[in-house]
Amino acid sequence: MKHAIGRNILLSTLAVITVLGLFTLIEQGRQFIGTSYFDSDDFEWQLDELEESIVPLVLAPPDKEEVKKKITVTPEEIEEYRFRYGDLESQLNSIRNQYQSETGEVTTETSTDGASEETTTVETPNDALLAERDKKLADITKNFTDDSYVEKKIRAEKEAEVDNYYKAVEYAKNDLLSQQEDFVYDLKNVETGERFTNGEIGSKNAFNKEYSSKYGHLRKRTVYQQVDESGLVTDIMGNPFARFEGTVAIPEGSILSGHRANEYKNYLTNQRMFYGVVVAGILAAVAFTLLWRKNSETFRDKSREEKYRQLPIDVKLAFFLISILTAIITIVILEDFVLYRDYDMQIITFIFAVIFTAITLYQWKWMRAGFGTVDWKKSLTYSWGQSLQGFFLKQSIGIQTLLMLIIIFFWGIGTLLVLMIPVALIVWIPATILIGIPVLVVLMSRTAYLNRIFVKTEEMAKGVTGHEIEVRGKSQIAEHAAQLNEIRSLIKSSHSEQAKSERLKTELITNVSHDLRTPLTSIITYTDLLKNPSITDEERASYIAILDKKSMRLKTLIEDLFEVSKMATGNIELDKRKVDLTQLLQQAIAEHQEDIDKSGLDYRVAIGTKPIMAYVDGQKWWRVLDNLIINTLKYALPNTRVYINLDQLDGEAVFVIKNIAKYELGNDVDELTERFKRADTSRHTDGSGLGLAIAQSIVDLHGGRLRMEVDGDLFKVTVKIEVI
Repeated sequence: MKHAIGRNILLSTLAVITVLGLFTLIEQGRQFIGTSYFDSDDFEWQLDELEESIVPLVLAPPDKEEVKKKITVTPEEIEEYRFRYGDLESQLNSIRNQYQSETGEVTTETSTDGASEETTTVETPNDALLAERDKKLADITKNFTDDSYVEKKIRAEKEAEVDNYYKAVEYAKNDLLSQQEDFVYDLKNVETGERFTNGEIGSKNAFNKEYSSKYGHLRKRTVYQQVDESGLVTDIMGNPFARFEGTVAIPEGSILSGHRANEYKNYLTNQRMFYGVVVAGILAAVAFTLLWRKNSETFRDKSREEKYRQLPIDVKLAFFLISILTAIITIVILEDFVLYRDYDMQIITFIFAVIFTAITLYQWKWMRAGFGTVDWKKSLTYSWGQSLQGFFLKQSIGIQTLLMLIIIFFWGIGTLLVLMIPVALIVWIPATILIGIPVLVVLMSRTAYLNRIFVKTEEMAKGVTGHEIEVRGKSQIAEHAAQLNEIRSLIKSSHSEQAKSERLKTELITNVSHDLRTPLTSIITYTDLLKNPSITDEERASYIAILDKKSMRLKTLIEDLFEVSKMATGNIELDKRKVDLTQLLQQAIAEHQEDIDKSGLDYRVAIGTKPIMAYVDGQKWWRVLDNLIINTLKYALPNTRVYINLDQLDGEAVFVIKNIAKYELGNDVDELTERFKRADTSRHTDGSGLGLAIAQSIVDLHGGRLRMEVDGDLFKVTVKIEVI
């Protein structure tokens, strides 16, 4: 393990040296490869400064007296001077007010006029101040009356400014000659032929630059812009150019012993350091390549690798990029320390660079090993993307929320800006009143409304319906509240239906038990009677007849229950064919004609002769008609009329049967289609109570509609099905 750590440190160190050499080569190569000190940026900057300054300061500065002679004063300047401090009256009043407040003698005068005396206080300025004031007043007055007087004053101001320029030029010239004393020049003005030199240029020069028509003249402006801040001298002279030819050089002795010697030696040292770092980087790259092939697996720390693989892929990539960037930054910092030879900082930075490079190499091996099995759907980016999709599922809510967040964000920035720049309050206060506070109130109001909806939702989840949620406005939240109210209604309806279902289930069990127990009890009773050997043959035949009747009754009940259960679950197949419903109804009525005649009921049948064709299972549909007719025979009030009608209307066959009920039906018509439900609640009539339930199921299976209506004692059934 110790050997593995040592190899990893060595590989990380070699990687740091390799990258350091590469960065040094890229960033410093242009400065040090195939160049000298005189190609460096520092020397080029100094030479440019010399060329820019030597012409206006030393070689061709404009003559001071000539500049003064060219000074002109325009009428506009005279007018500007006059009104610089206001018009004549305002300037005069300003002077008077100024001297009125100056210290002077104060005297008291008393005058008597008849019966009254009046005392006044008079302030008398001293004579010197009074003379000074009058002189200024006269000067201002003359400014507005004599153009030549103003012109002289303006000219004097400009001459003083020119004098200041030449003083500044002299200072700049001395600085230039002292800082660039190792430069030797021999230059001639191309236009005037005047020659300038500050020493003899020998044959042994460390640096030499020639100016000529072949290599380019030294062409610069003659006015020194750095000190001509107002631009007066430039305006006067027009800022002409001057051209020079000749040579600028630095003798070898100056470069080795002058003020530039340290700078020159530092450059040479940095250049050698540059080549040393680059060569070390090349050697380190070769060594790293050879060792990496044999020892790269030492970066596979199994326990840490397993924990690392459990992280989402984008988190791993983020850690990897952070470690790379940190390693690169430390190496870049190390590069500067190497050139400036700050060895203490080099050691600390080098250690950090090795650590982060090692972390990068570990992650590189771990990521490569597990990259093929990456599940991108488990990444944070994927989950955030899914969240953002959900953010705009309701587009209006998403956009409104985003706008509010943007407004609050910029409101916060504005608040910070106010703390730094108080004058921003001019904008911040109206923006806060008109935008910030209203947005905050709206946000808090909607949050409060949403919290109320959450509370109501939690109550509904617990089964507490309570009051309806208030629907405010037409926002998406209001729509959600309306939908929750619909859910609330459905829950209440579901509770009601559930209670009804429980009640009907209890009744179903009671009715089934009663209807099955009645024939079963008879069967048991008469079976016991048959066991008596003393009964006569007539009695035995009577008992057997009763047993046969009750057995058939029990069989009918069980078959009907089984059939309605199959229909309710949809576990039944229909054999649909083209059937004439008119003929099928006629057959059903004919089947029960004998029972109809005995019932004492008056059947009024209205069936046309025209065929009404439908695509149905004839046997099952006949069962519907049969059950409805039997229902009238059992439950219609004797000596009343029963109406049967079949007609075609709007593409549908409409079958209607209605009668006056023998028993009270109540208001809940839907319960009549429940299994074992009878109008005869005492259950004295013969029947299973499944007739209407079976009819309802068959009609539903055919895609038709069966509707029952009760109006007092009038019971009406309407069956509709699509015709061909």
